[in-house]
Amino acid sequence: MSDFFDSEMVKITMDELQEMQDNLLLGIFNIPYYSIEEKKEYLKSMKDFLEKQKNLLFRMSLSDDPQAQIIKEQVLEAASLFGSKEVHSMDEYFKVLDDPIKMIEKSLDL
Repeated sequence: MSDFFDSEMVKITMDELQEMQDNLLLGIFNIPYYSIEEKKEYLKSMKDFLEKQKNLLFRMSLSDDPQAQIIKEQVLEAASLFGSKEVHSMDEYFKVLDDPIKMIEKSLDL
């Protein structure tokens, strides 16, 4: 691995992100059957996941570890999968992810 990814804190964060992602994926097919309150809780889980991911990627951007920089760039390149043609910063990346959640929240009158 690399210095960044060998860090105990980074390992813990990545494990937590994996668990959160797994839980989100388990619930995604049930969303049409959720009550409004369950949908709000699911959205909260999504926002918590994105916030934790944002913090990890921010730490990557501050790291001088070459592997962390490669992963950060790959994440930005993958942003095109979320509907953005060019994303040059982490702020832009998370805006692409946050905007649909905000729209859903409005539709649920949160």
